[in-house]
This record gives sequence, structure tokens and C-alpha cells, in this order.
Amino acid sequence: MPELPLWAAIGVVAWSLSTVPWLIFAFQYTGKYTRFQRRTVGLLSIPVVIYSVMAVASSSGRLAGGVLLDLFLTFTSLYVLFFLIIGIYLVVRTTHEYGHLSLVQGVALGVAGFGTFLGLNTSGILIDDPGITAASGAYAVGFVLPAGLIAFTIFGYDMFESTPAAGTIGEQAIARETDDLVFVVDQSERIIKLNPKVTETFGVSRTEALGEPIEEILDRSLDQLRRMDTYELQTGISRRQFDPTVSPFTDQHGRQLGSLVSLHEVTERELRKQRLEVLNRVLRHNLRNTVDVIKSNAEALTEEEYADRPTDEHADTIIDSADGLAHLGQKARLIDRFVSRSVRDTERDLTAVVSELIEDVCNAKTNGTGPDVTVEFERPESALLLTDWEALAAALESAIENAIEHAENTVSITITEYTTGYRITVTDDGPGIPDSELESLDAGRETPLQHGSGLGLWQIKWGIKKLNGTVSFQTDSGTTVEMTVPDQSAT
Repeated sequence: MPELPLWAAIGVVAWSLSTVPWLIFAFQYTGKYTRFQRRTVGLLSIPVVIYSVMAVASSSGRLAGGVLLDLFLTFTSLYVLFFLIIGIYLVVRTTHEYGHLSLVQGVALGVAGFGTFLGLNTSGILIDDPGITAASGAYAVGFVLPAGLIAFTIFGYDMFESTPAAGTIGEQAIARETDDLVFVVDQSERIIKLNPKVTETFGVSRTEALGEPIEEILDRSLDQLRRMDTYELQTGISRRQFDPTVSPFTDQHGRQLGSLVSLHEVTERELRKQRLEVLNRVLRHNLRNTVDVIKSNAEALTEEEYADRPTDEHADTIIDSADGLAHLGQKARLIDRFVSRSVRDTERDLTAVVSELIEDVCNAKTNGTGPDVTVEFERPESALLLTDWEALAAALESAIENAIEHAENTVSITITEYTTGYRITVTDDGPGIPDSELESLDAGRETPLQHGSGLGLWQIKWGIKKLNGTVSFQTDSGTTVEMTVPDQSAT
């Protein structure tokens, strides 16, 4: 470093020491990084401080020359200059990207950062020729011009009222705070970025997923995702549905760089849609048929040929049909209530709840007709479960009620612990559920050719689905309903 006048050395020291605050300002102002710790600032400042000390030593003539010293001075000079350039690049580029900011504002700040450096170097060149006056003028301009530009941006563009940091941090918050699963993949469909919701849902870390083909995570390629209306995801014992969106993105020249993949959960929407379709068709079909039965039996009571005959049979049929309508309406209201509202988790003992349901159903059965049925209940002493009990109780009640109603002799109910929840199995030795009813459940809708006998099986399916659980039906010998329910305290 050549020997500098004291005033020039003071300028170099002031400029070099300002590059660290300038860099921190650029990162925080643009929102690229906002959490600098004191230790980080101290480590970044060490080469700058050394450079400043050398500038002062040079002005006093106490700095001896040498190759190693020259190399070190070159390194520290480039280090300080690098801070300056990075800060300018961030400010100018970010103000250019956001429409609520003026590019003039960014350029003014960039010139302010570079102006002092240019003024100091110009004054160093002019100090010998043409002389001290010209060097002093360049020196003064190197400090006055940046100060003027900074004042211009502060008062002319309300620099601290509208900052690009809001846009940058806002963009990051969209992916971080959204409930959607968001992936960014390159042209080879490899994951280059993902949001925290993905790591939480799939149980993978960012480091594990980055660089992996998206097909390894989703078990689907981008082409397959584009063609899908709904993507179904099985996580543990929960089954969830998502709307997949694949959006290519390009650079400023229109060249495709990759794709943004977003999975928006629609489990509740699909459940609501299915519920409305089924309730509409089942109620219309069953109401029409039952009303026809009531009407025909009522007409039979008024016909002259029955005037002298007992009418108990027709009256009983009318009463049973009316009771059936009332029961169907009650089920429809129950289903609509627990499916349409938000989940309300509370903790109860599954063993105690099932015991109460068995007792209630058996008591109701005693008041009706049909053979006696033995209920065998195998369960743990206690099974605490955090879940939505209205939905679960509705599903369990329907399963137990159907089993006891159709069993010939025995119903077996079992509760077992299952990974992060419980499995409830209800088995009867009856004739089994008709294939037509199971086909309706599998199709996800009631069709004119696939009418079920009522809403009992749908109540089971929707109640368990509301809890993100699973349900299956086996009819090889009698009927077995197997329900898995996740414990929300374990998720």
C-alpha cells in the first residue's frame, strides 16, 4: 500500500469500516437475511479492521513492504470491495424485482455505496498530478455525493416506509406458512426446494429430500400428477386427498428451468361432495319407496273388501315404515352434523365408550324382535384416545348395531393398539353385507343400480374418514368391519 496522507488514510478507514454495516443493511433491507448475530458481525469485521490499521500505518510511514504483505493487502482490499459489490447487487436487483419500489431508488443507493470508493481512488490518483486541490475535490465529492443520494432516497422515496424486505420475506412466508405441500423441481424432476409442510407430512428431512426425484417421495411423476384429478396419500393410518398442480417456471429468456408442484388438501371437500351426493340419492330413493308402502297399506285399510277383516297387519306395516323413515332422517341429520363441522378432539377411554355403546344397542334390541345374540368383547383395560368422539361414536354405533341386527348367534368386538392409534374389529356370523352395498361404498356414490339399504355403512365410512382413519369390510364368513383410528396426541 503506498504511503497515504493522513486525511486520505482517515477516508480509507471510514470507507472500509462502513462496508460491514453496508453489507448488513443490504441483506436486511432486501430481506435476504435478517438475523445477524454479534459474533458473525465480529468475524466479518476482522479483515476490515486489519485493512484499516494498515491504512493508518501507511500514512505514518511505519508499514514496511514485502511480497507477503502485498498479497495480504490485496486480499483484504478485495475482501472489503467484495462487501461493497454484494451490497450494491442485492439492493439494485431487489428494487428492480418488486413493482412497489422504484429502480431509481435502488440505483441511487448503489451509487452511494460505490461513490466513496470511487472518490477515494480518484483522489489518490490526482494527489501527485495535477495536485492536492484536485485530489481534495475528488475526496470531498466521494463523501458528499453519497450523503446526498442517501438523503434523496430517504426523503424522496420513503426508503424505510416501503422496503423490499416485505416482498422477499413475504414470498418465503407463503411457502413456509401455507398448508399446501410445495415442491420446486428442476428439469430432471429432482427436488431442489420444499416447504416445511412436506417434511412434516412425509417425515423426511430437507437434506434427505433435496436432489431426490419427486417420484421417490410422491410415487408419481410430473406427467402423472398433471393427469390426476385427486392425489391420494396414505400416511400411517390416515388417508388424505390433494388437488395436484404442476406449474412450469422460466427465466427472463423464456427457457423452462423447472416446475413448481403444489398439493392442496381437499379431503374435507371430497367428503362433503360425496356426502351430499349419497344423502340426496339415498333419501330420495328410500323416501319414495317407503312412502309407496305407507300409501298402499293405508289404501288397503279403506277398501271395502277389508271392512270385515283384521287390519293389524297393514297397521303394523304403516307403523314400521314410518319408524324406518324417522330412523333414516335421524341418521341423515347425525351424519350431516359430524361431517360438516370442524374436528373437535377430546380425550376419552375407548374401552368405556364401546362398552356403553354395546349396552345401549343390546337394550334397544331387547325391546324389538329377533333372536338373542351373544356379544363377546375383547379389549384392553384402558385405551385413552384423543379424537373427535361424535364422529367415532357414530361409526362405532352403526357397526355394532348392524352386527347385532344381522348376527345369527354371536358378535365379536375387539380393540387392539395399532402403531399411533387403535384398531376396532366388529365381526358377526350373519349372512354378510350384500355385494351391491359394498359396491356403492367402493364407487364412492349411490347410483340407480347400486342402492344400499340405508345410511348405516356410509355412517361408518364417513365417521372414520372424518378422523383420517381407515375402514374395511370382509364378507367371507359373516361380516367383519375393521376400523383404524389415529390418536391425535401421537401425531
